[in-house]
Amino acid sequence: MPRVLSEEDVAGFRDRLCEAAARIFIERGRDGFNMRELAARLGVSAMTPYRYFKDKDEILAAVRARAFERFADRLEEALATPGTSLEKGTAVGNAYVKFVLEESQAYRLMFDLSQPREESFPELSAATKRARDTITGYVRLLVEEGIYEGDPITIGYVMWAALHGVLVLQLAGKLPEHSDPAALRAEVMRAMHVAYRKR
Repeated sequence: MPRVLSEEDVAGFRDRLCEAAARIFIERGRDGFNMRELAARLGVSAMTPYRYFKDKDEILAAVRARAFERFADRLEEALATPGTSLEKGTAVGNAYVKFVLEESQAYRLMFDLSQPREESFPELSAATKRARDTITGYVRLLVEEGIYEGDPITIGYVMWAALHGVLVLQLAGKLPEHSDPAALRAEVMRAMHVAYRKR
């Protein structure tokens, strides 16, 4: 008679499955991922993963959601640090960069463009929204205090796009050979600050 799994058993196996899946996605990409390989790495039958996830798209969404949750945790922790709005903004930016450099493979998966139907995966949508709200949150503080002027959501997206772009170039090895990535990121954020500072 099969053993009845507790909620802890299920959660634990899902964690192991997502960790193994993340490694395969990183090693082989979405097209190189298959459920048979996943099952083999977990030491279970080929059908076992299907008891927990419908297909590989659902697994990729879960892997990405977990990465976004860790990302949002870092950003929210930074936003909660004591200090002025500008100091909080700097803390959020530093937390963003630290996450990307420490978890670069997870960051690449988070923005996997082969899975465009994010709204089909509520867990992923919620995790993405947490990160987005934190990035917008510190900008909202700056606007409310009269330091920045403009729509906080728009400004937040512009700043996110700018920082993301520099970091992706860095991860892809596309920056000039002797450039200083930290100095380039600082210059990008300085330009953003000048652009949105209330005159």
